[in-house]
Parts: sequence; structure tokens; C-alpha cells
Amino acid sequence: MLLILLGVTVFDGLQIVRVFAAPPENWPVNLGLYVRVVIFLALLLCCAALTYRVAAAFTLSYDLDRNGLYINWLGNRAVVPLEKISHLDVGLGDMGKGWGPVHAIGYYSGQQWLADGRSIHRFSTLPNDRSLVVHTDEAIYAISPKDTDAFVQDLEQRRNLGAAKTLSTAVEPGRMFLYAFWHDTTVRGLLIAAFAINLVVLGLLAARYPELASSVEMRFNAVGQAAALRPRHDLLFLPLAAFLLSLVNTGLGLLLYRRQKLGARLLQGASVVVQLMFSVAVLTIIH
Repeated sequence: MLLILLGVTVFDGLQIVRVFAAPPENWPVNLGLYVRVVIFLALLLCCAALTYRVAAAFTLSYDLDRNGLYINWLGNRAVVPLEKISHLDVGLGDMGKGWGPVHAIGYYSGQQWLADGRSIHRFSTLPNDRSLVVHTDEAIYAISPKDTDAFVQDLEQRRNLGAAKTLSTAVEPGRMFLYAFWHDTTVRGLLIAAFAINLVVLGLLAARYPELASSVEMRFNAVGQAAALRPRHDLLFLPLAAFLLSLVNTGLGLLLYRRQKLGARLLQGASVVVQLMFSVAVLTIIH
């Protein structure tokens, strides 16, 4: 799936590059081209998501010691203390219902909450009815060791030895993808808002672009009179500049988040403000 999607994305990207390889004054900007660009961006996001799942599937592994069971993927680790495991089972039974197809691409993943307050976590390459299920008082884990019988025997032997130190049930995110930043609801909401504003303004500009004169009024004096005319394609660089500023703020937010969460959030809020300011400028000019 990933290889096919990459091929389609590259082909579509090359077609768009050919369009924009012409001089800016000859760019055929309209809603049709805008839709093609949006589709290309959506394909890029899908490629990124599939790449993540492929990498997660190939790095999924399970480790044991006398203290705990460790589930690893892409630098992340879920810790399950052996002393908290109540029993093992095969198959999730009725608890395996209700999972979406997206969570079965590459490997079976996802999280659900039960009526008793416990959570189910899937980290398996086998379907729900064939996965090894680890039960604790707090959560349930579906996994798929290569040799289930040997794995269960090893786990029981280590449990009988007793824990050398006390562990806490936890998911330790890796530093590679800076999950804490992306999982912050405030940050995520502001990022989505900034991106959505940029797309809406580009769409309005693309719809209006064919009707604009070859030169438009883009500079005004203190009394609001036109001070300079610029080629209409210069308008296209205003949303692009706003988008690049948002990317810079996102990068700075990633660097700052671990030490200064508020500062990282303020940067993403500033991105929304920048998008609004540039949007007002573009809409004022095209109307």
C-alpha cells in the first residue's frame, strides 16, 4: 500500500512541479489547480501515516525480565509489571469488537476503554482472536510473540523468581517523534486552525484569481490610496509566507516544548494570528 501510494504521490507531485516550473505570470491558478494541490498534500499525509505504521510494525518487539514485560515500537516502550499480571488468555473475545480498519494496517493497534474502567491496548501482528492477551487489574494488552508457548513459559518462570524492583505501568514515549508536543490538545488545535485558515484563504484566492487584473494594488499610503501596483502572482506569496512562518513556529515549538510548554503553545497561537493577518490582507486586496 505504501509503495503504491508513494508512486501516485510522486507522479502527482511531478505534474504539479511542471505547472509551477513556468514563469509565475503564466501559472494557471484556478480552483482546479487548487484541488490538485490539496489532493497532493493529502497524499503526503497518507504516505507519512503509512510510513509510520510500516516502521512501527517492523520494530514491534517484546522483552521480558524478572520485573516486567516491555512492548517496544519505534523507540517507544510500554511497561507492564509482571507482579501486576493476573492471568493470560488467547483472544479478546467480545472485547475485540468495534475496532476500525485503520487500526489494522500493518499491525493491529489502538486503545479502547471497557465499562469496568480498564483499557485495552493492541500491539499485535495477529487478529484479535489469535493474539496472546495479558490481563492486569488496570489494563489488557494484546500481543503476538513469535513462539507463544515459549514466551508464556518464560514469563511464568520470571514471575516465579519475583521482582528485583518495583515498576509502574506506563507508556514511555520515544524522543524521536516528540509525541508530547503532537498529543497536546491545545497545540494540535492551534496547528489545525492555522493550517485550515491557510487552505481556506488559498481556496478563495484560487477561485478569484482568474478574474483579477494582471496587476493589482498591493501597497497603500497613509490615507489608504493605492501607492503601487504589483503583478497578481505576488498575491500567491502572501499565504505561502504565512505558511512558512507557521512551519518556523512549529519547529521552534518542538524544540521548546519539553522545557517550556507555555512558550511552545504561544508560538502556535502566534501562527494562528499571523494566518489571520495575512488572510485579511489577501481578502482586502482581492475584494
